[in-house]
Amino acid sequence: MLQGGGGLLNESEVVRKAGKDRINEFLRSHACYDLLKQSGKVGPLLAGSAPLWDSTQRKFVGLMTVTDFIDILRHYSHRGVPVDQLAAKSIAEVLSEPEGQRLRQQEFAHVDAEAPLSHAANLFQNRRIKFLPVTVPGDSSVLALISHVEILEFLVNTFREQRRLFDDPIGELPIGVFDNVVTVQQHARLSEVLDLLELHRIGAVPIVDAAGRVVNIYSRSDITFLATAADPDSVLRNLDAKLCDILAQPGNEVLRDSLVTCAPSDTLQSIFEKFAEVKFKRIVCVDADHRCKGLISVSDLLAYFLD
Repeated sequence: MLQGGGGLLNESEVVRKAGKDRINEFLRSHACYDLLKQSGKVGPLLAGSAPLWDSTQRKFVGLMTVTDFIDILRHYSHRGVPVDQLAAKSIAEVLSEPEGQRLRQQEFAHVDAEAPLSHAANLFQNRRIKFLPVTVPGDSSVLALISHVEILEFLVNTFREQRRLFDDPIGELPIGVFDNVVTVQQHARLSEVLDLLELHRIGAVPIVDAAGRVVNIYSRSDITFLATAADPDSVLRNLDAKLCDILAQPGNEVLRDSLVTCAPSDTLQSIFEKFAEVKFKRIVCVDADHRCKGLISVSDLLAYFLD
């Protein structure tokens, strides 16, 4: 046993702390531009998302994604506002109304390309954002948008061989949600699922069958139902579809194959390996009967190392 500042530390705790220290040092010693070069993301923005530019103030004031657009459609529809009336509104008008206020940031969250990755990681955690614009040093131009996924991929590619540092069972670590995990039945309507996600302020929900076994996962970013929508009215009609029908539609193979699972006994290293293989955004922890025990996101994994 070793004497630490907070008392006796056993070997696993020492190794766990060493792993966190190594990753934090890595984040401090690498710039955001290193991440962009490694991921090849210099230039293009993430599909379905864009910074919002205020021409009056001549600065970026927020970020809008496709899921934000769908939420705005839903909220205006709940208020009985016709789609054609919404379509006539400018972005500035939407941002000034309750439905759009949450898109406007009091201080635009962004990171300089030369800033350390630790700064970007802390912005993700403290501002609770999903995408972060990387800007040109000394300029307001946006080089790219990054997410938790790109940072975790950078870490996994660097540390995946250092098994001893990440050998703890995932169920024994303070990562993700393992109590009162929200699930939905596969016959639930998409509109109901989106309302549930908004109510609980979560980004995804495991889909279960009648026996409670996990059969898939639905994320707010899963927008494949838009593929058959010709206009905003048809988007709203598609929101009334059942999850099982959406999953069965031709062309939704990616959505049907989005479920990635682990067991509580799987190590953090094995989670890294699965991420390296399939780049999941969330992994569902299940028991031997495939019933949901927990849900872990890439943001949960990143936050664990920042604690």
